[in-house]
Amino acid sequence: MKTATVYDLLISCPSDVAPFVDKLEDTINKFNNFYGRENNVVVRTISWKNNSYPKFGEHPQKILNKQIVDKADFVVAVFWTRFGTKTENFDSGTEEEIERMLNEDKQVFLYFLNKPVHLPEVDLGQYSKIQAFREKHKNKGLFFTIPDENALSDTFREHLQLYIDSIVRGTKVSITQRNKLILWVDDCPQNNVYARNILENYGLKFDLALSTERALNFIQNNKYSLIISDMGRKEGSREGYILLKHIRDSGNDIPFIIFSSDGSRLEYKAEAKRNDAQGSTDTVPELVDLVLKLLLNT
Repeated sequence: MKTATVYDLLISCPSDVAPFVDKLEDTINKFNNFYGRENNVVVRTISWKNNSYPKFGEHPQKILNKQIVDKADFVVAVFWTRFGTKTENFDSGTEEEIERMLNEDKQVFLYFLNKPVHLPEVDLGQYSKIQAFREKHKNKGLFFTIPDENALSDTFREHLQLYIDSIVRGTKVSITQRNKLILWVDDCPQNNVYARNILENYGLKFDLALSTERALNFIQNNKYSLIISDMGRKEGSREGYILLKHIRDSGNDIPFIIFSSDGSRLEYKAEAKRNDAQGSTDTVPELVDLVLKLLLNT
């Protein structure tokens, strides 16, 4: 008999996003049927609509906090044009739920819809609060701007799988790779913040190099578990392979992954193997899988 780990996911959003909640719930059902079934994980959704019940004596948001918010393991929060209804201490219930989860150091999946809307229907006061909220949190973590509800569904499913996977495999990685480093070579490291944050969830640590010269200097003075490199840099359009050749010519067989645009195309994967790299990709899920397989020798 199998036992499953169950996580409660709070869906938090103002009323204008409510029509898209069914799509999010369908996404979670698909996650459970595929990744969840294979890894003995179940994600249950909770929301005020389906999991709260009438009660009096306190402010409604305080009641919701006790009934559902504080019981959640993590939250997916989505804003579009409305910020929501003011509570006792915050400008909206969704804001209070996000801040409450953050204060408990719980995972927050935060998205902003950029779906076109008829401007006369937009409450500019509400929309300005969304912009102020974005500004407040822009340096505190990662959030994503999504074009529509279909992209929201696809993106959230990818993020949910990466997050749960970091829990499922993260302990094993952090134990086996304790005190080991990854060298990431890219002249625009800000482009890889999301990918690094995901890998850091597994307990991995990074040194960052902006050039081939700097990377070679790092390699001379440090011991790395593997190297992740982009391809084209200011130094040249094939600088990733120039770095790899320097490393291999020195007799170093450290695992090497190319992470660059179009890196998932079959011809680029074949080229990576010909150049004695361990893989090539342009997607975060595949990168995570490559890194973990190499570090865990699976």
